[in-house]
Amino acid sequence: MKKTIALLVLAAAFAVGFERPRVAAAGPKAAAPPSIIEIWVRGAGPMNGDQASRGRTQRLDLDTLSLTDSKRFDAQYGDTRAVRGIALAAVIASFAPDPSLDLAILHFANGMAIPVPFRDVAVMKRIDPFIARGMETNPGGPVRAGFFPAIRRKGATEDPRPIVFAGNKVVVPVLWHPATVDTAQPKFSPWRHADSLTDIELVGSHPYYRQFAVGGDFTQAGQVVFQQSCQFCHGVRKVGAKFGWDFVEPTPIWSLHKPPKNLFLHVAYKPLDAAERGLMMPAMTFMSQDDAALLWRWMKAVATNPLPPYAPGPAAAKK
Repeated sequence: MKKTIALLVLAAAFAVGFERPRVAAAGPKAAAPPSIIEIWVRGAGPMNGDQASRGRTQRLDLDTLSLTDSKRFDAQYGDTRAVRGIALAAVIASFAPDPSLDLAILHFANGMAIPVPFRDVAVMKRIDPFIARGMETNPGGPVRAGFFPAIRRKGATEDPRPIVFAGNKVVVPVLWHPATVDTAQPKFSPWRHADSLTDIELVGSHPYYRQFAVGGDFTQAGQVVFQQSCQFCHGVRKVGAKFGWDFVEPTPIWSLHKPPKNLFLHVAYKPLDAAERGLMMPAMTFMSQDDAALLWRWMKAVATNPLPPYAPGPAAAKK
């Protein structure tokens, strides 16, 4: 009987979908000033607990940089606002990254991780990411440092929690992202859920995604589905995003949604009372049953095999 109850409790814990629980910190931790972000190069090797190996690291105080004032359309708010800040491209250029690095993974306070191919001129022109340090307090009013209205969302089939900003906000003019399939956009976009930027992690795109290449050709298509739909919120063995459940730790997600059709039903549809029941992941109506089966096969592979460690070129791994 006790075993049955324990299993029911475990099942209930995961019934919320792929969202990870919010837990209190283990102990007091001094918060960084709201104007501080870090830019760093991912070093070679596996994860050390929750931490990736770091190469060159620099703490940036946004208030000491050459901030500019401009009027920008903010796709997350859906209107044009006066902002003060600096282009993401300028911040990365000031760091002078090695040529082997071509992907900037933007880490946000809520655990979102959005990869940006910063050397792709066409992509950077289209998304034009701008790190705003302040925003106008009202239309035509003054720009105030650290002021960004919270985004409150309504709707029974989406995450009802407000998005709250502290210290900065990444402004993009479009919800489009190059990794996401066209049929999913703009309704499905990682930019919708991003809050304040904390870190800019620089990696080589090929060695970074090679970490998730487990299972050979049999699972390659499933990894593509992960990169198109899941990587912004979910990590694997603590590599990647931390907004939603890790796909492997502490419990392999594939084992909770089998056969593969159950995974499809979970990700593609949401009941009308989803928010009330804590089912916070948006319905991915663009995902087919075949896509879900490919994803499930890959999820099983990464849960039953170790991930290859990150192995950059020699220059990228230097401290």
